[in-house]
Amino acid sequence: MRKLLMVALTAALIIGATPALAQVAGVWEGTGSGKAYPHPGVVIYPWQQWTGQIPKTMDVFSGKWSDKLGNYGIFKGKQVPSIPELVVFKGSWYWYDPAGTSDQPVYGGDFEMKFHFMGGDFWCEGKWTSIWISLSPGTMKGWKVSPD
Repeated sequence: MRKLLMVALTAALIIGATPALAQVAGVWEGTGSGKAYPHPGVVIYPWQQWTGQIPKTMDVFSGKWSDKLGNYGIFKGKQVPSIPELVVFKGSWYWYDPAGTSDQPVYGGDFEMKFHFMGGDFWCEGKWTSIWISLSPGTMKGWKVSPD
């Protein structure tokens, strides 16, 4: 009887958490702060404006960022273990260097984004770091704009 009760309780928790987790899937957008100096005299503002997507599989968070100076890049992260009310992705961001010798983006650093959901409200917040000179880690925040 005790084993059956534990199985039922575990199943109820999984079923209850699954819809909330699945609701994180979709299109997200947001803003960010911070700057990096990839070359002498060149400043970029990674994540100043960003749009990203989480598919229904919940395995990746990817998208693009841009700043008001015309710089832009991409990002991609994988989901890491977290608590039921929080979905966390860690990954890397890249910059398309206009002075570069390749049309491929240049690795700029890493990020962590935390997606929160409580009572039907969804928001995210995160931090990014740079391989280049930057005064402190950058920050990001965002909101869900549409389902997957």
